[in-house]
Amino acid sequence: MQSSQTGAAPEEERLFTAIPFAPDFGEFSERVRLPAAADYRRQARELFAMAAARLRPKALYRVCRVTKRKENQVWLGGVCFESRLLSDLLEEGETVFPYLATCGNEAGLPASPDDLLAGYWLDTLKQMALTAALEHLRARVEEAHGAAHLASLNPGSGEANLWPLEQQAGLFSLFAGGEARVGVQLTSSFLMVPNKSLSGLFFPGAEGFEICRLCSRADCPRRRAPAGEHAS
Repeated sequence: MQSSQTGAAPEEERLFTAIPFAPDFGEFSERVRLPAAADYRRQARELFAMAAARLRPKALYRVCRVTKRKENQVWLGGVCFESRLLSDLLEEGETVFPYLATCGNEAGLPASPDDLLAGYWLDTLKQMALTAALEHLRARVEEAHGAAHLASLNPGSGEANLWPLEQQAGLFSLFAGGEARVGVQLTSSFLMVPNKSLSGLFFPGAEGFEICRLCSRADCPRRRAPAGEHAS
């Protein structure tokens, strides 16, 4: 694992640019339910080999403290976030870890191949790379700060009012240009490029918390827990 530290003080921000990524073709085939036909498998293997060689998952996090908290507001690193859920989950003075993670795509993989099936395959590989980045990042944060069982919250996850997607801009501002070092851009509509990227907040003290429990979307393919009570 290769990492570099940036920012005003080394302990405040860490960047990981050499995250191991060695996807397994068998796992990939199962995820996409790859047809048995030779033509499909040959095309899939070519795309798999290209993506495995070019995707470079990366991640960045910094250390923040909750400096102020109100019923619907939380201040981190001088930035005010509007969220009742965030206020309920965090305590004033608590240490939290804002982060960015991405599949990495500096080698120029096509964003949306003309072939819809190939596009689906590529998005699956990008998701696998993003998962590798998130797992690596979580492990490094837990190791460096002795913070086991970290929970995670992301702008736009769950119901729209829990932590609105627009507040992604505030998260990006915490990194003071760090998004360029990790290779992520935030668009005017608050989406990220590459598309398989994620911004969020790791925080301790909420073992078992899953945003899925606060979401009513029954057909979500990434649901990790059954829906429960909704946040007010």
